[in-house]
Amino acid sequence: MLTVSTLREIFRNLAQWRSLYESEGLDSITGPDGEEISLFDIEYLYDNLDKLPKRQRQSIELYLVNNLREVDAAVAMNVSRTNPVGIYASVGLSKLLEMIEDGSLPRFKQTAKVE
Repeated sequence: MLTVSTLREIFRNLAQWRSLYESEGLDSITGPDGEEISLFDIEYLYDNLDKLPKRQRQSIELYLVNNLREVDAAVAMNVSRTNPVGIYASVGLSKLLEMIEDGSLPRFKQTAKVE
């Protein structure tokens, strides 16, 4: 079952996973609970970030996917350097999981657990 913490780590390492897919064909990984997670499902979630509010979408992209420090992501988002960018990202990930649960993202194959 996909959780916010698992999804956070996946997005933090998405570039590396994409690279492994290109070089080794690795298109799935086993999550901490033993369930298989597909790169294609994660890419589908990534492609649907536009369904999130702006700050949540930006924080996931900048802080997690692009691995900017929280303060640097805040500056790039044009908000105060002390804004809780990591919290924005966590709330956005939680909303993605809620969308999976409520059927708003019907192509997604994994089950989700909102923390």
